[in-house]
Amino acid sequence: MRKLNWLMAMVAVTLLGACQQGQAGGERLAPEPLIEPIDPVTNPRAAVKERERQMRDHPDLQKMRADILSMIGQAEADDVQQCRVIGFGHKPCGGPAEYIAYSTKGLNETVLQQKIASYNKAAEAENIRLGRMSDCAIVPEPAVSLVGGQCKITGTPKQEVM
Repeated sequence: MRKLNWLMAMVAVTLLGACQQGQAGGERLAPEPLIEPIDPVTNPRAAVKERERQMRDHPDLQKMRADILSMIGQAEADDVQQCRVIGFGHKPCGGPAEYIAYSTKGLNETVLQQKIASYNKAAEAENIRLGRMSDCAIVPEPAVSLVGGQCKITGTPKQEVM
């Protein structure tokens, strides 16, 4: 019993250590501050200019997300073979924040995938910049099905064919 408790404690420590964001890949850099320590009372012009620079230097994730979701639209399809699932966003510990379904019907899939890759990269950079953390849970890619002429994510993981 004592050995079992010791073994369980070691496994827990190992798993928690593996979830330390950025530690396995080397030294972690401090995130860029959101606002430079410019006192707006003593130097309001410099504070406003710095805030504008920071807003300009970082992509608008909400606009990128809205553009992608607008491109996907209702994900209408004639056949389930037109339905796809793709990772969307970025969890601070790695992997997609979520999955979204889309249809290849009437859609330039290459352009969509490029936009999603750009969004995912920008989301990862934002997570690093803000020093965000997550639960480090690995979310399996869900399956997709055709429901009422629309591609929808089902709650079950996609089955690998061997």
